[in-house]
Amino acid sequence: MSDINIRPAVDTDAPLIARCVLAAMEILDIDAPVPADMMLSVKNLEAATSDEKRLYSIANTLVAEVDNEPVGCIISYDGGNYASLRKRTFDILYEESGLDLRDNPMETGPGEYYLDCMAIRRSYRGRGIGHLLMKAAISRGKSLGVNRFALLVEKEHAGLGNYYARLGFVPKEEVFAFGSKYVKMECDF
Repeated sequence: MSDINIRPAVDTDAPLIARCVLAAMEILDIDAPVPADMMLSVKNLEAATSDEKRLYSIANTLVAEVDNEPVGCIISYDGGNYASLRKRTFDILYEESGLDLRDNPMETGPGEYYLDCMAIRRSYRGRGIGHLLMKAAISRGKSLGVNRFALLVEKEHAGLGNYYARLGFVPKEEVFAFGSKYVKMECDF
């Protein structure tokens, strides 16, 4: 069995974090080559990881390594910080690319620790890495004094919803955001 390590992200993880975000949003598979027309967007997302006042920052990311190779990550944060992180992230995204996500509903808020994006390279799936990332993010939230955890699952991904249900998450409400239907799932630990 290979050695799996979960650690806080560092600057050199920016490309992995960008790919994790794009994969979680089903924009680009974590292992796929970046198309030329997306290269600038990916580079902007990589640069944004160094800004602690954005959703997808290094500060909000845990990385999974197998034999010292980064293979996946999870982005999570205190929901009480979501409004300010979201505003800065979505305002800059609009300025840089014209993509306007600012009218989407609030995904989380005070009293919750939000598990935002998680992705693992295909060849490393099925080894329990996602479970370890989830446990580490939950532990991080608990260390901040938060006991309620939340995430969104695209409604059409019933298998993923079942995975989170096995971890203790229960469906709470449907949310229409980013052009898709999601189920908000919560768990108290």
